[in-house]
Amino acid sequence: MSIQMHACQVLGYATAIDQLLVVLYLFATLVIGLLASRRFRSTACAEQDAAAGGANSEDAYFLAGRRVPGWMNGVSFAATALNADVGPTYCGFAVVVGLPIAFFYLPRFALGWMIAALLFAVRWRQLQIRTGPEFYSLRFSGRRTRFIRVYSALFAVAVNMAPWIGAGLLGVHKVFGPAFGIEDKATTLSIILPILIVYVWIGGFAGVVLTDVMQSLVMLIASAMLVVAVLWEHGGPSGLALAIEAARPADAADILSTWPVWGHRVLGPAVVLAWLIVPTVGRGGAVDLEGQRLFSCRSDRDAARMNIWGTLGLFTMLLLLTLPTLGLLAKQPWLYDARPGRREEAYSMLLGEYLPSGFFGIALAALLASVMSTISSHLSYGAQTLVNDVARQLIPDSRLLSPGSRGAVWVGRVLMLAVLGAGVTVAYYSESLIGIAIVLAGMYGATASVYWGQWWWWRVNFWSWLTAMVGGPCIYVLLGGISVFGHRMPGLLSSLTSWEETRATSESAAQGMDMLQAALSMALTCTAWVVATLITRPEPMPKLVAFYQQAKPMGFWNPVRERCLRENPQFRAPPRGILLRGMLAAAVGALTLIAGVLTASVWFVGRWAEGFLYMATAVAMAVWFSKLFDRQMQLLEADQQTLESRRT
Repeated sequence: MSIQMHACQVLGYATAIDQLLVVLYLFATLVIGLLASRRFRSTACAEQDAAAGGANSEDAYFLAGRRVPGWMNGVSFAATALNADVGPTYCGFAVVVGLPIAFFYLPRFALGWMIAALLFAVRWRQLQIRTGPEFYSLRFSGRRTRFIRVYSALFAVAVNMAPWIGAGLLGVHKVFGPAFGIEDKATTLSIILPILIVYVWIGGFAGVVLTDVMQSLVMLIASAMLVVAVLWEHGGPSGLALAIEAARPADAADILSTWPVWGHRVLGPAVVLAWLIVPTVGRGGAVDLEGQRLFSCRSDRDAARMNIWGTLGLFTMLLLLTLPTLGLLAKQPWLYDARPGRREEAYSMLLGEYLPSGFFGIALAALLASVMSTISSHLSYGAQTLVNDVARQLIPDSRLLSPGSRGAVWVGRVLMLAVLGAGVTVAYYSESLIGIAIVLAGMYGATASVYWGQWWWWRVNFWSWLTAMVGGPCIYVLLGGISVFGHRMPGLLSSLTSWEETRATSESAAQGMDMLQAALSMALTCTAWVVATLITRPEPMPKLVAFYQQAKPMGFWNPVRERCLRENPQFRAPPRGILLRGMLAAAVGALTLIAGVLTASVWFVGRWAEGFLYMATAVAMAVWFSKLFDRQMQLLEADQQTLESRRT
């Protein structure tokens, strides 16, 4: 069933009070985005001007003067990660998985985002660049870096941003249209787009961040209402567990299990392991939307904390979103056996079952909040990277595009409209983008290993990058095939009888094989770019020395490290073992979050003793993580440049 049908089912219950609350939410978004962002930016710019002796309009507009607190950027990033499909998708999984639903998102985000926080965030901010693709001008040599920056920026806009903006706008129509009896997309967009574009156009990145914080609060309130409503109706956590046992006596043990169940048809341990490996590899080695938040942070430590706050915010919102579905499963036990098309109705049914008029309007506003936060972030970063990594590379001598100028801001605003136009086009001619998103994630997830390579191995060069970026998608398609105009072209794996027979056994098996395909693509692509690296020359040593002195990368840089020390004995190279220390800290941080999520999960069904055990583990791990975090920040010389400038 499409998102359109889900939304119609949900919003068919909308009353005048609900509609009024949605209108008030939209008005509040516009006001906060305009007034609060202007005040934030003026304060940030005043501090920046006092420190630098001059204005930088570009950084003020696209990076909020580089003075955003880490927690604010983290909450904003978490809100951006939640798009229109999150409710139907996550709640749909929750009703067929049960309590272990946390393991649908824990492996995908916990370790990967912690690695980004402990190993990369500080280094990215210390580069003092504006966008992720600008990194390649520091890492690689020659005019070909212009090609890399232009390609990376256009690829991000065309393949990532436009589809997700389109999905978000489509989601807005699914929410807003039925609530107000509007069937035509153009009418919905003509109402919503002016609000979006005005606060992003005027407020810039500061407006995006501040409205994201407000939107996160709306989403938390709506989800918390569902939690309270579910527990109230079933007489508390223990009553909810008893209701599930009565509704599905044969499956209650699996539904209420803390950990994924072996052989589960949707989310078995093998699928969880695959979700841990594929999204984690390469995490932090390249940035796009999160880069805008890292570069805008007011300090190195805040940049590291951004990912930690983001993970906390994301997990809190996903917990509050998915746990109430257990109440729906107790009332509608047939959902546990539902196929994908039917189980995605769960979110619609959940809102209809538990939220009365008024509260229902807050839930509608939360749906809009998740969509608008995603769209606004993509618009802001899309405009920034098109200015910095496309326009400046193609017209390097343009005075209008002078770094830091107001002209660059106005060009960005115009290009923002182009990005929005691409998203509107996608939204207008599409009904569902979920399948496209899955294919693209698999195709380009295969390239991820080179992102770690470019930071951790001095030998990685332009040909390594090119092999990964071109070879990864090709290998993925070659292995699994692709659909062209509705016709399925089989790949090497799909031509194997055993492969297809395994996929056909269950949903869990099919997902496991899909993830295995992604893992195989990743391994083959990694092998390909490593071979390309070894048979081609590294970047010129002067370029590598300059990069090493500025970025202080970890890992296998001994020849460059020794060259730097010979040329400048006073140079402070990164301490040895910092990479392993960072990995340990990231693992401890991930385990802390996992223990916290498990605490909330088992308490929701009344298992208090087990919950206290997880809570004690979370507290102990948090204390350990705090010490490891501080030590890692010291090794990374976090905020050392700021301290030195203050002393000067």
